[in-house]
Amino acid sequence: DEVFAKRFVAHLPYPLTNDQKRTAWVILQDLEKSLPMRRLLQGDVGSGKTVVAAFVAAQVQRAGASVALLAPTDILARQHAESLRAFFASFHISLILLTRTDKRAFFDGLIEELSTEEAEARIERGNCILVGTHALLQNKRIPPDLALAIVDEQHRFGVAQREILAHPKRPDGLVAHLLSMTATPIPRSLALTLHGDLDLSLIREKPK
Repeated sequence: DEVFAKRFVAHLPYPLTNDQKRTAWVILQDLEKSLPMRRLLQGDVGSGKTVVAAFVAAQVQRAGASVALLAPTDILARQHAESLRAFFASFHISLILLTRTDKRAFFDGLIEELSTEEAEARIERGNCILVGTHALLQNKRIPPDLALAIVDEQHRFGVAQREILAHPKRPDGLVAHLLSMTATPIPRSLALTLHGDLDLSLIREKPK
């Protein structure tokens, strides 16, 4: 949705760098393909990986599907939720935070505390953006319409854990797109990139 994309970028509190624009465009092109995306987004801390993830997540939710962002710690999950909440404030996007101790829903500036049952019921309805920790990987906590899985600091998760998000049990049998993000290139990630199992996007330019 090109009109929505321009509105979203215009409402950001700062201009995107050229690397962020280029990376977001490549990911959007991947999402339009029938082959599931497997992409590694690499950039130093502060390079702006989260806003790229927010931009593409908003596009997926706008298209009527769900997104799950998996973070390795409660603190990082809450930080992501606060960032996404600010980015989505003007766009009527349903955002849910789910960790072992924290279950909240954000919508149009409102914050709602949820019970575990309420959180799972909202996830089951789909068309949401879900942020959380390993708590997402339990039964009834992955949206049935999950179209994009984002894994932050992907080396902090095991292969089996990432595969739960990469191959959710969707009723239609489709496989979700997978975007991994890291500030720490590790040998395994580089090997996967070299062997073609992962496409690689680099953000070298830091925001002013």
